[in-house]
Amino acid sequence: MSALIITILYFLLFVTIIILAFFLNNLYALLKIKVPYVATPVWAINYIINNLAFKDSAVVYDLGCGDARFLVALKKKYPKIKAVGYELAWWPFLMAKRQIKRSKLDIDLKRGNFYNARLSEADIIFCFLIHSVMPKLEKKLLEELKPGAQVISYGFKFPNWKTKEIIANPDKPNGSKINIYQK
Repeated sequence: MSALIITILYFLLFVTIIILAFFLNNLYALLKIKVPYVATPVWAINYIINNLAFKDSAVVYDLGCGDARFLVALKKKYPKIKAVGYELAWWPFLMAKRQIKRSKLDIDLKRGNFYNARLSEADIIFCFLIHSVMPKLEKKLLEELKPGAQVISYGFKFPNWKTKEIIANPDKPNGSKINIYQK
């Protein structure tokens, strides 16, 4: 076989391994964590960082931060905030680690379950999770957050917590929305 064919076969093997790893990680996320990796849409990130006020002293947590795109965009616009991301699944965690390293921003990335984290110092919590975890998270946040803390949830609402504001995508008003809560 020619060197070109061998190179192509190695490349295809490499791509197959990457796809398989991504699939297995998502399967793990669905079965164990119960939250698949889905990136936060650009419109939601842009709306949040451009239309909501973030004090320089704010402590912002992203629960299930995925590839950390929200924290990176937020930290670029507000470099003095303290940004903390939690991600349990390996694949998104590695993508987040790479993205943060490339951005050269000071973002505290933790691989772990945010249910085990102390969130009492947070001024703002961001999450894009899934309906089934929202009741348990709602209970945790109401118990731990300090008065005045703000929670921004993309796509999914808490079952009992009354929203302060709901923002729809101007291009898709019937699609997923940004839900803002205040403790």
